[in-house]
Amino acid sequence: MSHSSRAALFALGGLALAFSALRPPPAAAAFIATERLLRACSASDARSTADCTGYIVGVADAAQLRRGEVCVPAGVSVRGLREAVLGELRRHPGESDAAAAVMAALRTLYPCPR
Repeated sequence: MSHSSRAALFALGGLALAFSALRPPPAAAAFIATERLLRACSASDARSTADCTGYIVGVADAAQLRRGEVCVPAGVSVRGLREAVLGELRRHPGESDAAAAVMAALRTLYPCPR
């Protein structure tokens, strides 16, 4: 299996875990808080790392569907994407909604050429 295939499978598995582990109970349905995402990203266990990575990659994949808004270069690794976004989130805290915070970080880090 190629490196890109393994990375894609890892991202998909992480995304599935992210939705199951980061999702609040149904009675308290709400968006994932940035604080909660950062806690998962700071944990040292494999499940939390996969949750964090899957969430970030999922938002990045969705962002790239909106043509012209976010353009992650082909050579960026899943780990590189995760670390870049986390660095941006830590440098610029404030957004409480994790998806909005990750999207803002992606726009800053990977703007599309105009």
